[in-house]
Amino acid sequence: MNHAIILGGGVGTRMKLNIPKQYYVVKGKPIIIHSFNKFATSSLINSIVFVVSTEWRNYIESQLAEENYNVRVFFADAGSSRQHSVYNGLCALREYAQPEDKVLVHDSVRPLFPESIIKDAIEACNKYDAALPVISVKDATYQSFDGTILSAILPRQQLFSGQSPECFLYGKIMKAHSSFNDEEIANIRGTSELAHRAGLSVKLIPGSESNFKITTREDLRAYEIALENCK
Repeated sequence: MNHAIILGGGVGTRMKLNIPKQYYVVKGKPIIIHSFNKFATSSLINSIVFVVSTEWRNYIESQLAEENYNVRVFFADAGSSRQHSVYNGLCALREYAQPEDKVLVHDSVRPLFPESIIKDAIEACNKYDAALPVISVKDATYQSFDGTILSAILPRQQLFSGQSPECFLYGKIMKAHSSFNDEEIANIRGTSELAHRAGLSVKLIPGSESNFKITTREDLRAYEIALENCK
């Protein structure tokens, strides 16, 4: 089976909204539900875990009451860091998932990912331990150790920007967490980083330019325009 974990515990201070950005309503639905529906309408997904702060769980349940879906839904509490939240989501599947199952980890504020990423990620995990969607870096990339003086020019052809959903073999990514202590997990920024550091094979798969993360008000406006163009 295939499972999706939707991370919705972030605060999103850069947006300067009065609510976390994943709950901002666009075209009648909060962004996190837009992401949910992308998974829920995929024939490849069997269950979905919402990882959210406890104060938002009732709100999400009320939103789900207005949706039609056939997947099984679980909830997990948001953790003290992104990777702690991922682990809580994985633990919510303990009684349901098998070691050979695939689990996709997704940022709730990337609602425009194409279904092809789900398909490609799951297929990649038939041969590899994990799959990471990426896009090529287009601009020349520079490194500075102090933020003021150029230190190095990095080879652009070897650099990629990571996206989500990332995909993992359930049993292996659960076991990988045991390789790190609590402080190390807190400092991990992406689950593919944890997988790589634990020695798992991570296959790069094509991401999408449309699969941007809503981080700023400009991103939010771009998403609103994208939905308007989908009429």
